[in-house]
Amino acid sequence: MTTLPQFALTVLGLLFCAGDVAALALLLTWQERAPSPDARRLRLLRGVLPASALLLALLLLAVVQLALL
Repeated sequence: MTTLPQFALTVLGLLFCAGDVAALALLLTWQERAPSPDARRLRLLRGVLPASALLLALLLLAVVQLALL
């Protein structure tokens, strides 16, 4: 009887991982669409690096939790 909750958690974990990768892609696209090289560098330092570190940490946590299932 425990296979259904494990399957549901696995599917939710995979959806979370896919959403996380999509958010990383959106973040990098936002950074590349800055009007000037200075604005791109500023977006990189103030927005992309901290947010991508957080998203990658969440992705790593999700993958570890999926592996432990």
